[in-house]
Amino acid sequence: MKLSAEKLMGAKAENQTISTEETQHKINDILFNRYDHRLCYFTYTVDNGINQREEIPSDKHMETVVAATSGIGTQHTPFTGSSHLAANQNYGKETFFIPWHQVKEFDEEKLVFSGNELQRDEPKECYSYMSIKDWDVIDQDGEKIGKIKDLIIDTDRQQVIGFSLAEGFWKNLFGQDDKYMPVSGTPNWESREWNIERTPDLLLKDNKDEL
Repeated sequence: MKLSAEKLMGAKAENQTISTEETQHKINDILFNRYDHRLCYFTYTVDNGINQREEIPSDKHMETVVAATSGIGTQHTPFTGSSHLAANQNYGKETFFIPWHQVKEFDEEKLVFSGNELQRDEPKECYSYMSIKDWDVIDQDGEKIGKIKDLIIDTDRQQVIGFSLAEGFWKNLFGQDDKYMPVSGTPNWESREWNIERTPDLLLKDNKDEL
């Protein structure tokens, strides 16, 4: 089966081991091995709210001022308690990486995985769909073949097999619809381009089934 990486974004990620509403998240990226383009990880992000409560000593002078401005200062009405509690809340986001070997099934609607040990650090040997989306694909002559719009995943081979391209001279030459090209070459992180060596077998395709 051939799936679109773009359409997998937002798919529900469900932990088969602990199936509750709190363990259901949404996929926000997919990572692939940068050498053979095999599936490595799916990711989701969790918002972590950390409550920090600190005790703020009361200021008797300020209490008098506040009381006076509220119309009760002349009666010297006492305040209850000698201090007030104020809550400071800090929010952070944490990204979790689901290893491919923990994935039990997935499609464009839902991904089911198992296990509790999820990697938190981004693997160095991988690239992600969201990091290369909208990069230009450039051939050995400096010609822009197109702009990466999507990655096509073959679930049987468990790897990316092609790009879906937008824009570019070659795409416009063969029609206005998005074109597909077998994946090859390497990412250039410095120039933020995907460099390929254009050969006859890398001709643009009209649909992903031709990849």
